[in-house]
Amino acid sequence: MLEAISFTRSYKADITRTSQSLPYTTIYHLHTIWLFTVGDLHTTCLQSVLFGLSGAASGRLITPITTGDDDLMSSDLATWTLIQRLPWVFLFDWLILLVAQLSNQSAAGAPEEDALNKPYRPIPSGRISQSQVRHGLMPPAILISLLFSFTLGVHWETTVFMAMLYMYNDFGGAEVPVARQILNGIALALLGLGALKLAAGPGSVVSAEGYAWAGILALLVATTIQTQDFRDMEGDAARGRRTLPLVVGDTAMRWVTVVLMLLWAFFVPWLCGAGVTGYVLSAATAGVAGFSLAAYRNPKADARSYKLWSVWLAVIDIMPWLALLR
Repeated sequence: MLEAISFTRSYKADITRTSQSLPYTTIYHLHTIWLFTVGDLHTTCLQSVLFGLSGAASGRLITPITTGDDDLMSSDLATWTLIQRLPWVFLFDWLILLVAQLSNQSAAGAPEEDALNKPYRPIPSGRISQSQVRHGLMPPAILISLLFSFTLGVHWETTVFMAMLYMYNDFGGAEVPVARQILNGIALALLGLGALKLAAGPGSVVSAEGYAWAGILALLVATTIQTQDFRDMEGDAARGRRTLPLVVGDTAMRWVTVVLMLLWAFFVPWLCGAGVTGYVLSAATAGVAGFSLAAYRNPKADARSYKLWSVWLAVIDIMPWLALLR
């Protein structure tokens, strides 16, 4: 963390000295935009990309559109086809993540909380002001993401996500523990559905099984996403935010989370028919994340536990693909 702060200060000093240079100024601002998202790439973009690619590759979560005798897309997508679509999938998820983080990090009270929990973020580190984010960055970011989504046919997922983001940050959803969990779960499922549509391409639609799988993911995330809140308890308490660890209690919520993760770790491979490989990978990653969460209790260790949770979630995301390999 200290290294990140030192890097930010030195980088700002360099830019100040070359403030008349357009290339350096452009790089500085692009780096600022990147910093808004880099901390959540593994928990948002990675998850959604894997959800989309795995679902499209499995052929189970999509329904090919047929016109006459010609299939516009086969049920099993070739690896090269998925690789070609990967940049669009990632760009969709990253644009939505950018809008979400601009909103999250500039919401009322957020900079003060980040000053305690994540002082290296753009606003508390002084790279940009809360007002500049709210009025200068957010409007064009929302417009670009909506135009991109409408162009590629994932406007429904994006529009609903934006509405939920407003409920989360501006309508008090983040302050109500149950609503906070549910909104997070549905948001990640929406990103997964958008990624699935883009990975599958224009010749297919999401099947009923695909929507059901997204619902399972939403429920899993809603019941375990509190893993992210243990690392932020000091800042959340100072802000008055009522997260589950603060409402239920630190120790009790840790053990509840561990139990829920282990239950999901066995249920999902069974549901998907992922076989022994699915059981082993899911149980092992959930076990490691759960042990870390229960045994090590400080902000640094809790941040590591959250990353381990995201690794387990990545394994969950590829269950349809693992089922295909049986």
